[in-house]
Amino acid sequence: MRNVRLRPAGDLSIFRRFALAAWDDPRDPSIHGTLELDATAALAYLETLHARTGERPTLTHLVGRALAVVLAERPELHVLVRRGRLYPREDVDIFFQVALTDDHACGASDLSGLVIRNADRKSVAAIAHEFGERLAQIRRDCDPHIAAVRHRLAALPTGLLRPIQAVLDVVQYRLNLRLPGLPRDSFGSAAVTTVGMFGIRWAYAPLFPPAHWPIILLVGAVTPRPWVVEDQGVARVEVRPVLPLHATLDHRVIDGVQAARLSTRIEELLTHPELLDAPADSA
Repeated sequence: MRNVRLRPAGDLSIFRRFALAAWDDPRDPSIHGTLELDATAALAYLETLHARTGERPTLTHLVGRALAVVLAERPELHVLVRRGRLYPREDVDIFFQVALTDDHACGASDLSGLVIRNADRKSVAAIAHEFGERLAQIRRDCDPHIAAVRHRLAALPTGLLRPIQAVLDVVQYRLNLRLPGLPRDSFGSAAVTTVGMFGIRWAYAPLFPPAHWPIILLVGAVTPRPWVVEDQGVARVEVRPVLPLHATLDHRVIDGVQAARLSTRIEELLTHPELLDAPADSA
């Protein structure tokens, strides 16, 4: 095999020169994929659940529960990358990103999040209930899990945030030590976020490095679209509510085969949401 000839290229455009100056060599392991599915059964399930329990579960809660079930079923995906090796996580905890709007600041908004612990062992209604209680606490700035941390971080100069985060990452994830006042694995095992409420159908969320997630699912807006429906071997086109799910995956953990199996199982659970009523170990 011949060596690469290290000879500089000719004259470069100004755009190419700026591009070369702006980015380093690619090191991001993210891969992306999109799944579209018929949300008819999922929406009906949520309405039935509301009528039966009084809770207001959303598609985001449903997707979070489905992701938790899959991670419990497939422990090889429920891992933490640490020092070049994969370590199994003990509990299936799902991080939900939430938007905080300050009505007194001309609609200024901030992002926060909350973790539902052991989401694989909680029903959709229980997840919705806990989510609602925690969100109310966060918006009142009295959530016991993150309020103190947010206040401490807000008091720090911006220039100190990166080195402090780097130290916390080493202590919590590389050395696996517990710090007083901070929960272990504070960002959970994987994440679910949504832009559907803003009417956005297509988007991809980035993997947040301090969180060490191998998976983040983004819920897009449900829209009515033509959909091929098969009934007793006869195919016809109907208008159905279509839910787009957009995944960002860590390729160090998940390859193409595993991503296909993840997609297939997620689709099965969301198009037959009654399966989510069963315990994860019997799904």
